[in-house]
Amino acid sequence: MAAIQERVQELEDFRLWAQELRNERIQQRVEQPWIRLWDGNWHYRGVLASEISGNVSLPLNDTEKLTLTLPIDLDDERGTFLAFWILEEEERGTRNVHVTIDKDGARVGGRMRKATLIRGEKDVVVVEFAGDMEELKNVHVAPSPFLPLSVIQIPKIWFLWCPAIYGLKLTLAVNLWRLSLTNFNLNADPLNSAGWGAGLWADAQIVVKPGALGADISPPTIITGAMQSWWDIAAPVCEDAELMIVTRRWLTGDPPAWPGAPALRNGTLVVDIVDKSGFRTGTSMGGNLATGLARAIADVTTGNVEDSYDLFTGTPIVDTSQYRVPNWIGTLKEHPYVVYRDGEVTGIQQTEFSRVPGGACRITAGGRSMPGVNELLRAGVNYAADLLGDNIIIPGLGFGIGSLGGALNSFLEPIYKDCLLPYMSVPLILRAAEQGWGHYLETVATGVMQAYTPAAIMALRSRRRETDPDTSFTLQIADASPWLIGDQGQGHWWLGDRVGATVKYLGARVFVQRCRQLDLAWGEGKAPQWQATFGDPRANQGPLDRLIALVSKAFTGLQQIGVWG
Repeated sequence: MAAIQERVQELEDFRLWAQELRNERIQQRVEQPWIRLWDGNWHYRGVLASEISGNVSLPLNDTEKLTLTLPIDLDDERGTFLAFWILEEEERGTRNVHVTIDKDGARVGGRMRKATLIRGEKDVVVVEFAGDMEELKNVHVAPSPFLPLSVIQIPKIWFLWCPAIYGLKLTLAVNLWRLSLTNFNLNADPLNSAGWGAGLWADAQIVVKPGALGADISPPTIITGAMQSWWDIAAPVCEDAELMIVTRRWLTGDPPAWPGAPALRNGTLVVDIVDKSGFRTGTSMGGNLATGLARAIADVTTGNVEDSYDLFTGTPIVDTSQYRVPNWIGTLKEHPYVVYRDGEVTGIQQTEFSRVPGGACRITAGGRSMPGVNELLRAGVNYAADLLGDNIIIPGLGFGIGSLGGALNSFLEPIYKDCLLPYMSVPLILRAAEQGWGHYLETVATGVMQAYTPAAIMALRSRRRETDPDTSFTLQIADASPWLIGDQGQGHWWLGDRVGATVKYLGARVFVQRCRQLDLAWGEGKAPQWQATFGDPRANQGPLDRLIALVSKAFTGLQQIGVWG
């Protein structure tokens, strides 16, 4: 009996502890963001606590946007000194102004784009910042980062074929070393931190987290470029492989940026690429409230253009022990679990739900013959014409006409060029089966390129993703009702994680999508509130926007290497 009472008391103590912990977490939800301002050298200048309002927009794999509205008052210069400091560029010593905003485990950093003084009933200073992702748009990929850029570049193109995460991080790292004028030696695995010298990242503004090539299970890809922005090269690769670029400012007093990391300079930007999707290794992509979330794994079909999904059955073998660790909250990519239920009692305050059926069921790309075809025809015409000319003897003169290859080829080349094997045309069998007999017949990957090349396959996949069917939803959510939004172990889910939601009018079905954007707004009497967008934001883009974002990025570097003309 005593043992039973002791067990009951233990359970009661645990319940009280868990309730106290949850109350503490909920209380943190209404706390204002911790906003710190820094000068151009990342020297601390003050905590901003008097802002009128603030807004933070965090799109997946794109530049964050931060806007702060500050009061300014000559009668209260002390209370509004940061607004004066931002405007008085000549007085502060450096032109650049930096900000870090900490909220719910997440840290968003940025550099000031513009500060605007607005005179009115109440004078304010509106400060706009570009997030840390903008830094990666200003690192360019040199053809040969190990050689002096202004003197010699051999080879003329940076080219890698390797797993996506490792390849993108390596490409970024070697170009950061180039820009830092670091005298570095590469070992067999350049991203292995054991081979990094003590001063390799000593004064670097941007640092890449180490990672082992053998541990990277991301899909293999081609990474190529010649003075293109690293972000322009990385964005379409991350989109296709469903990877997430993670940036976080390291500040003095933070834990090491990674286990065994050296001390970094205050304000250093630490970059990593992670897989929070799990669609190539198995994850949940839907289900219903009665039977739970079903797990599936993605594979490629139809000439590596179309994705198919195979359902997992039987007993799960994925390790979910992390979910049983006391005081740990978060989402494992293999087993997402957060579901927002739409109904009379719900944490969803406002929702927008849309479905796009998809586009044409055949995609064509090309316009130029596959590599080697034109060259083979040119060689054949030259050889045949030369042979013919050498064997035609002019009567009475005793000598032949000579080589006719060049002349005849000049006449025939415009006729035969790019006539054989000029296009790749791929039927999307799964899409056609899902759409039914009545469907759009064909679409074309914009741009002229050589058929049967990696560039053509990338064009086909980009066009397919651009026209994919999609289910997207935007939720305005009451935080902690019941799920907490946060990063670094302070939330059940965060940007890039898979989250489910039901729709009141569609029964018990659960739609699971990745979080593609988070927006945080506060001020003017409003507590901080998150708004989340799930699904594919490309469904809301116009055709021209999609063309620019997906097609041109993928081919900017490839056109210089011979896999795309």
